[in-house]
Amino acid sequence: MKSFFNLKGLLFFTICIALIIVFNTDRDHSEKMLGQWYNESLKVIYDAQHGGDSTYNVPAGQWEERLQIRPIQTTYKSDGTYNSKYWNLQDSLIREVAGEWEVIGDTLYLTEGGVRSGYLLEFDGDRATFTAMYDWDGDGERDDLYSGVQIKK
Repeated sequence: MKSFFNLKGLLFFTICIALIIVFNTDRDHSEKMLGQWYNESLKVIYDAQHGGDSTYNVPAGQWEERLQIRPIQTTYKSDGTYNSKYWNLQDSLIREVAGEWEVIGDTLYLTEGGVRSGYLLEFDGDRATFTAMYDWDGDGERDDLYSGVQIKK
């Protein structure tokens, strides 16, 4: 009879630990996304779904040299809207994009002009990696693997 109570106690303890882990896991990253973010790096593997035929890489510290623009500044607001500003190297605004955003679990969804895109989010302090399948090469297929790192200001 004593071993039955020990087994019952162990089961209760295991369930309590599992519940603590589940309820303390930060699954909603909405609060983390609020504020200004700047692009640090990006990597695109073209035709990734078919083994990848080439890669475009912009390592950290080479954004301006490779792309000839300042790091994109994206602001996520608490009302569910965002805007991204693109500046050339002479600090002139050359493009601005706006839309709606929401986080569901570990995925950031951006909606611009009726088009919704999802990015898997991975946080490391003040950095976030955004990963998605994208049509980066304009061939009409979302078969290019995009991975970009942004830094929160």
